[in-house]
Amino acid sequence: MDESEIIRQLREQNELLRLENEMLKARIRELEARLAKYENAHTPPSLRRGRNLKKDKTNKGKPGQKVGHKGMTRPLAIPDRQVEVTADRCPDCGAKLNLPFRFESKVIEEIPEPQPVIVTEYKIAHYICPCCRKEVVARDANCPHEGKFGNNVIAQATLMRYEDRLPHRKIQDTLKRIHGLALSPATIFDLTRRAGEAVRPEYDAILERIRGAPILYVDETGIHVQGEKHWIWTFTTPSETFFVIRKSRGTNVLIEVLTRRFKGIIVCDGWKPYARFTKNLQRCWAHLLRESKDLSETFGEAVPLHEALKGLYESLTKSLECEPPPEVRMNIWQSAREVLQHWIDREYLEVKVRKFIGKISNGFDYWFTFILNPGVETTNNRAERALRPHVVLRKILGTLRNRKGTAIHELIMTVLATWGQRGLDCLQMLTIRLAS
Repeated sequence: MDESEIIRQLREQNELLRLENEMLKARIRELEARLAKYENAHTPPSLRRGRNLKKDKTNKGKPGQKVGHKGMTRPLAIPDRQVEVTADRCPDCGAKLNLPFRFESKVIEEIPEPQPVIVTEYKIAHYICPCCRKEVVARDANCPHEGKFGNNVIAQATLMRYEDRLPHRKIQDTLKRIHGLALSPATIFDLTRRAGEAVRPEYDAILERIRGAPILYVDETGIHVQGEKHWIWTFTTPSETFFVIRKSRGTNVLIEVLTRRFKGIIVCDGWKPYARFTKNLQRCWAHLLRESKDLSETFGEAVPLHEALKGLYESLTKSLECEPPPEVRMNIWQSAREVLQHWIDREYLEVKVRKFIGKISNGFDYWFTFILNPGVETTNNRAERALRPHVVLRKILGTLRNRKGTAIHELIMTVLATWGQRGLDCLQMLTIRLAS
């Protein structure tokens, strides 16, 4: 084999290896992108795949409650009635028994047997007003304006859907089993529509209060409507929560919901539309520390950075526990900015670490709002907690079907979340709204 043939074969082999290398690189990029959906700085530790669950081998104590732990025994219920359980004869020899020498008390809580549906015929009187000659129709609070199912049916079906997170067919089975009430899934959907219309005035009132809130916690997460990606937004305070579902994740949603007149402080993550909407922001420290910890587990130069951020956060929260006056808060604020600027100005070699520093720098004015404004929390955990029921419901239902279902979802979930925050009975509140 001459030299030219050897060179030709080597070139062919080199080209094959080059193509194979390109294919492998593309495959690696694809797998890394897929893995990033499950393992990144914003993934909760409980959801990270293959995480190391280190057992504490130093703790050799016995399992169970520790010494001094206060029990949580359920208190005994007050009996509604008493039943004496007696016997006439001995079950072994058949001898007649005398009077009992003692009684043992045993309180049992039981639910009633499945109750049949109560069917009521309302004979509704119509009148002609002798003054204005208009027709007057008598009204009973227990007789709904629409349909042939009562307020309790509407309320229970709605709570099964949005509190118990049952699909329509499961609600159908439950109502049939407990009350013998036969409803189709389409009818159950329409019952939730009626409940949504009944609570719409309260939904609108919550929106107005949200727009005037001095401090607002905002977050968003994905949800599908007819298979297309949408976003469910939450706007929450300690006393109320408001939800909307939109196809956009941009600033236009904030403008629509809050309007340009909003003057409050928004506590949020680092999503860019928030900074475009307002400069009154508090960025979430939980996201920041989670991301710095994630980097410190991969890059050595990020370890002191994470420890510094963690130490800064802990010192700030501790220094604010005693509710210092405004002038002291201003000194703390200036010192915190100097410390953070020091770590931003340092040299970093790793690209991902430099990118993280750029994120800190871009939001520099938003990390310490909580120092100067008492009542502002350091994280947007309040908004994330508000979204958790939707995440669970999303896993069960998969997708919302249409705009009508989306609107019902917004209305019902908003009022249920707000009633829950205020410690109100959702069944009682919904029944009252349906009767009004």
